[in-house]
Formats: sequence, structure tokens, C-alpha cells
Amino acid sequence: MMKSIDKSHGGDADDSSLLNRLPDEIILQILGKLIDLKTLCFCHLVSRRFSSIVLQVDTIFFIAPLLNRPNSDKNTSCDIDGGGFPKKLFWFLINGFVFKPLHLLRRMVVASSRPLPPIISSFYGESFRSAVSFLSKFRGVRSLCIELPSSSHRGIDKRCLFKWKVKFGNRIESFLFLSPNSICGLHVNGNGDEEHDDTELSNDLFKQKVHIAFQCLKDVIVRHRMLLYFVKENPLMEKVSITDSGKRGRLSLSGERLAEVKEWIHSASESVKPQLNRIEVPVSVSQCYVPVLDMPVSGYVMKGITLVVMEMNDLQGGNDGFINREDGFEDKEEAAYSEAVIEILEKHKGRMKRLL
Repeated sequence: MMKSIDKSHGGDADDSSLLNRLPDEIILQILGKLIDLKTLCFCHLVSRRFSSIVLQVDTIFFIAPLLNRPNSDKNTSCDIDGGGFPKKLFWFLINGFVFKPLHLLRRMVVASSRPLPPIISSFYGESFRSAVSFLSKFRGVRSLCIELPSSSHRGIDKRCLFKWKVKFGNRIESFLFLSPNSICGLHVNGNGDEEHDDTELSNDLFKQKVHIAFQCLKDVIVRHRMLLYFVKENPLMEKVSITDSGKRGRLSLSGERLAEVKEWIHSASESVKPQLNRIEVPVSVSQCYVPVLDMPVSGYVMKGITLVVMEMNDLQGGNDGFINREDGFEDKEEAAYSEAVIEILEKHKGRMKRLL
């Protein structure tokens, strides 16, 4: 019986190989535990037999390599000094990163099914493009998790404390950015020295944090387009998640929400294209500053919190989706940030000020 199995694969591996004696189903179960796309790529090159088995794996995870872009903000930075700050924010959003991601959306979702359009290389590089090209060979992917590099925009470094959340379906509905100066009252700076936070928010720090919020929205727009692309190219998808190495935020779809997006993507092109051609910009941008926030559930204390909320449509009650104490969290830090968002939206709405 085993000999017949060996001969059926004609020379792909040594007949004496114990691995080659295993049925395809067992090898698939083993490969299915690997999930890492890079490792699966190496396995794919082992033999013709392995090549066909690897492409049956339905759960995949991969980490996109860091792309060094020292001039990445050359065309997206804005002068945030002087008067007319809200208007400058708006034009920063329009000129800096609305039109390019919009063009990306049309090419990724409407165009023919290619691995990825070349424009994506400007965001995550050729290595990412190659990885997605290999990923396109898998036709039965049900679960996909992608980890992208943390944002490398100007003004964002590891010392910046912030996280973002987004409400979305086939479109981005709302975007929320929260950035405290410190957690538990102390912040360790780059030199390892502890320093106490000021209770007042300086104008420069305010501008910097709003600037970072818009940079994060830029990343979210591109990642949302990626997510739509992966859903379109993998009709059996049951769960998809795009996160980043700094754990700043994530986009994920599963269950009913994923089913709704699938239905939208695969509906008649006449109804989809007009929405894809629509420019996505915030219809309103609001900011809130809370000097000190005690969080009863986690026990943390945050100081100098800046909250920026961007609504992408005119619907009222858009922030209700962010107030959910039943969400699952990856770690205590994420839970603390989510608790801070809930506390502010429930108890400090009076502090919200409209920027746009």
C-alpha cells in the first residue's frame, strides 16, 4: 500500500523518505499548522507534490517587511503653523492622501484580478507585492491575518502613545484617534528619564497630535482598500484581519459584517462603481482634550488625553459603535485605551470641539 503511494508521485522525493510515505491529507494537516506565508513558500518549492498540497492551506498569516521611506511625507506634510488651522487640515487631507487611495481603490477592487497594482509598492514595497502575488495562488483561503509595519510618517515615533479605531463596512464610516501623554501618570522618554506630564495641552502638541491622527487615517484608507481586495480575491474567506506591528489599531471582518461586504463587492458593477468613485473625506472632525482620566475598570490613570473623531458621513450617532464594553481585547493595554474611549464619549462629550 505504501509502495503504491510512493510510486504515484513519481520521483518528487526519495522513495525511502518517511515524509513521502505520508498521505496527502496528513501532510496538509501538518502544513496547515504552519500558517506563516514565508514558510509555506519554502514548502511550496520542495516538490511538485508539496506545491499542490501547500496551495490547499486555508489559514494564512504573514508579516510585511518594513519599508524605509525617509521622504514618505514629502507630498503629504502640511504647514500647521499660523491661522486657519482647520482649513489647512482639510486641504492636507484632500491633497495629501485622498485622491491617491481613491485611485488605488478603483484599481484594486474594480480592475481585473491581478495580485496587486504597482501603486501599492509605494506604501509597503516590492516584498509585500511579491508576498501578495504568492498569496493569490491559494484559492481556498478562509482565514487571513496580515501584519503591516507601524506607521513611519514624520512626527510618529515609538515614544508617541496612541491607538485608533475605525467603524467600516464597504466604506469607512468613522475614525477615532486617542493619544495620552502618559498612562498611570508617568511617561518614560527616549533617555529613560521619568517625567511628569503637564495638565495643559500646548498648541504645538495639539497640532502634532491632530497631524498624526490624519496620518493614521491615511494608513486606514489604504488598509481598508487592501481588505476589500483580499475579500474580493478570496470568495471562501470567513475571517480577515489587517493589523500593524505597533498594535496601534486593526481592521477585521468576520460573520455578518463580512457577508455584507462580500455581497456588496460581488453585486452588479453598476451599483458598486459609483460608490467606489466617491471621494471619502471626513464631513466633520472633532477634538476633545481631557487633562486627567481615572478608569475604574482597568485601574489605570491617563493624563493629557487628546481624542480626535472623524465622521465620514452625515449620519447621527456615529460614535455609538465605539461604545461597547463587550469587545474582546488582545491585551490589557488595548482594553485600557478602549475603556478611555468609552469614558470620554459617555462622560466628557461636552468637551468636544468641532475642527471641521
